[in-house]
Amino acid sequence: MTRPGAFLWFAVWCALVAPASPCAAADDAAAVAPPVARAARRRLTRREYENVLRDLLDLPGLAVRDMLPEDGRAHGFDRCADALDVSPVHIAAWHAAAGEALRVATARDGAPPKPVSERLLPGAQDVFKLALVEGDAVFLRDGRYDASALPLVRGPLPHKLAYYEGIGVFPYEHSVGVFRRQGPNDHFALFFTSFTAPRTGRYRLGLSVWAFHWNRGAVEPARAVEAVTLHANDRLLGTFDAPSLQPRRHAFEAWLNAGEQLLFTAASIPPERVYERPGRAAEYVGPGVAIDHLEVEGPIHDSWPPAGHRLLYGTVPRPDAKQVLTTFLARAFRRPATAAEVASYVALFNRRLKAGDQPDAALRAAEQGALCAPEFLFLGGPPGPLDDWALAARLASFLWDSMPDDELFSLARQGRLRDPVVLRSQVGRMLADAKSRRFVEHFLDEWLDLREIDATTPDATLHPEYGPHLRDAMLAETREFFAEVLARDEPATALVAADFAMVNQRLAVHYGLAAVDGAAIRRVSLPAGTPRGGLLSQASVLKVTANGTVTSPVKRGAWVLRELLDEPPDPPPPNVPAVDADVRGGVTIREQFALHSADAACAACHAAIDPPGFALENFDVIGGWRERYRVAGADGAEFTAGPEVDASGTLADGRGFASFAEFRRLLAADSRRLALALARQLVVYATGADVTESDRAELDAIVDRSAASGHGVRTIVHEVVMSRLFRDQ
Repeated sequence: MTRPGAFLWFAVWCALVAPASPCAAADDAAAVAPPVARAARRRLTRREYENVLRDLLDLPGLAVRDMLPEDGRAHGFDRCADALDVSPVHIAAWHAAAGEALRVATARDGAPPKPVSERLLPGAQDVFKLALVEGDAVFLRDGRYDASALPLVRGPLPHKLAYYEGIGVFPYEHSVGVFRRQGPNDHFALFFTSFTAPRTGRYRLGLSVWAFHWNRGAVEPARAVEAVTLHANDRLLGTFDAPSLQPRRHAFEAWLNAGEQLLFTAASIPPERVYERPGRAAEYVGPGVAIDHLEVEGPIHDSWPPAGHRLLYGTVPRPDAKQVLTTFLARAFRRPATAAEVASYVALFNRRLKAGDQPDAALRAAEQGALCAPEFLFLGGPPGPLDDWALAARLASFLWDSMPDDELFSLARQGRLRDPVVLRSQVGRMLADAKSRRFVEHFLDEWLDLREIDATTPDATLHPEYGPHLRDAMLAETREFFAEVLARDEPATALVAADFAMVNQRLAVHYGLAAVDGAAIRRVSLPAGTPRGGLLSQASVLKVTANGTVTSPVKRGAWVLRELLDEPPDPPPPNVPAVDADVRGGVTIREQFALHSADAACAACHAAIDPPGFALENFDVIGGWRERYRVAGADGAEFTAGPEVDASGTLADGRGFASFAEFRRLLAADSRRLALALARQLVVYATGADVTESDRAELDAIVDRSAASGHGVRTIVHEVVMSRLFRDQ
């Protein structure tokens, strides 16, 4: 029997790269040259592959992305055909990922399994127990310390944990107050060790938490609302408020994969190691978060067998393989399968039956092959206008990072999707759907380089305020900001100069804005004179355009030119040394760059790159505002104030600015320029092909049609879809 991997690789190779025969080449030379596609057919990215499997098989939390190789990037995105290669490694990975998805989607029981229902007490978990006996957590009952469980921990206890378990201290059945969160290079992690997800699926969770201020054994009102997080292994499930002294129960649903454990983190409190402090919990003064319990129920099912299982095997005890495969292939290929395609997969099914497979296993083998076939893996069509099916697939890829839903399939089947009125309506419907969050996240990860948010770790001495809670808020701000701009059709100028921000409590503190309570991101109006408002003042963008120690005007300036103005600078000449960071404050960054750009080979480019970068110098590596640079102290001492920041400059066109505020006004003065740059980014992302000179007139038309809305961002998205660049291959 042919090995599946070898067969599939050969099939893809034949379909995509096998050379034409000499006779065919001669015929082609004699014929009129065929039309050339603007955008080459491209394969699904690893992100799309996972999302398509999720939607195809009704597995909203399926996790197979990490089984696939990283995607290449071209023209700023991971969705361009130029960089999305196909190799035996890819084929093997797709085959394995498809097999995992089919395994998860298969219901192996005739009746739904009985859901587990557990109430997890923190004092019954091994790692919580260790924190309690070491002084990083305390026993709480009825809002005060529970001395009946154990006297306040002042130092190392005389016995090991097993002793306290043996005398009945554990399992502790009341609340546990936590003083510590996981810090850098810290293995402190509060897992609920008594629970492991028994099956993959949806679960209902209920978390009860509250905040307090600990004062040497006394429980006092918290100074602010604290925030906690819950993870499944390393995957964030949610961030939740812990109000002062009043327990709040957070009920929600989450997808858990079999074998995952739940991790609790007191996200907003410092990474104090109380067990290393004199007097431990008995002498500690600081914030704390109490957890009462965590309730888990699941997996839960809306129907049985689940929708994915019914797609794979049909709805009758002895399914008709041809009927099942016809339905499956039509959804997997995002168009009706041809009779020949159905016949080939039925033949594979029959071969597996003859080899001894049971019918369900034979069906899975055929379906697994389809999930690795070019018809599943590739998007696009022949040169020219896309047909309704290919247009539906491109639209779903653009706005949902996935496959069409039933409504798009229905419109394609009726031949109505190319109707401009229908198409506009579908764009509005799709943007209103929760799946459009995939577009927001993927587009921003690629366009703004948010995928690099963890590429550097800020220096803990220079930036002690940085931590996972701030990092998560950074990402959430930019995503919610773009979603808000998109939903309200804010003008393109809002991308650089908005009169509002999307912040939570942590970000409001970080930005020095009026206080807001809680972890939820919300829209706030900005006071006059604030530097906040727009992408350039958002901490996520400022972090990915810096490194962990210092800011780089060149990196930030090149980013502004490339991403916001569509004027990418030329690459640096070879053998030009980088500017080394000076964290001791001997010279300013401007002085260092003055020496660097004095070289004639560097001066011309730096005249364009450096001014936008210097305009952002008032923002440090984590987006905090500074009037002076932070300078590292000697021998690990706390940072001190260094030289003053100079954010003035002169743009390449001769316009000068004295501050970030003036620079931002210069950018916002040219709405059309910003709209053109955004439209180009959207076209590349949506079609997987760069914008060439022959496309410029159509790009101009997109922006012209958006002018009546003030170049609204949502309008630009609509006009991109309506353009020839999107609707033609």
